[in-house]
Amino acid sequence: MSPDPVPFDAPALERGFGFFETLLLLGRRAVLWQPHARRLLTTLETLDLPAPSIEALESSSRAALGRMEDGEEERALRLSWIAVEHDVEAAASWRLDASVRPIPPITLSRRTGSRAVTVPERFRRDSPAFKSTSYFGAVAALRHARRSGGDEGLFTDGNLYVEGASTGLVAWNGGRLAGLGPGGLPSVTAEAFLEGAGERRGLFREELLSGGILLGSLTTAVPLLSLDGVECVRPPAMLRACEAFQQRLRTDAALQKRL
Repeated sequence: MSPDPVPFDAPALERGFGFFETLLLLGRRAVLWQPHARRLLTTLETLDLPAPSIEALESSSRAALGRMEDGEEERALRLSWIAVEHDVEAAASWRLDASVRPIPPITLSRRTGSRAVTVPERFRRDSPAFKSTSYFGAVAALRHARRSGGDEGLFTDGNLYVEGASTGLVAWNGGRLAGLGPGGLPSVTAEAFLEGAGERRGLFREELLSGGILLGSLTTAVPLLSLDGVECVRPPAMLRACEAFQQRLRTDAALQKRL
């Protein structure tokens, strides 16, 4: 069943006033369900906005999966909490949508490694601390990257790299990991990769050229192959860490929830 239409003047359409999470599905298993749900609900609590219950998130997701069988086939689960009426203080003005969709081809192609492009500073993410549907900056950054021959755009803050348009960003630094500095979205996947370790800061270009990792719910963990056409070093230990993390996402039941 298709969701009801969204009014043309809904805050979610006119102002990008909504929030979303995208999760990797393995059959009926949602990877990193708890931290994704927690990020959404924490955002709404921080902004003092109406929020769905965790039970509603689960039931809507199960309904979206329908009779889908469990297994290893990979898809994306999108959870959206959007303002469809003007009184955004009222819970009745908000709507929860859950949908299952294919993983985008550009994301699948990025899984073998990313050729990233530095994004011009005129493209900035709106309120980067929150994963909102006001997503122009990220869409424009990815479009710029594709038109420049890449598959991901990287945002900067001054001379420091902060994050990708659709991914978190970590520097290997000989195993002394760094990333998730201020000015970027708190990446669920990068946090799971770091497991509480690593230095939290912006990253210098030289660090990424010496070994960088992109992390995202659908991208998983992949090495930077090049940055602005300059080939990046891919330390063997970094590649092994990416492969081990990919395997863990797909096999560790503690990181998954069956819907």
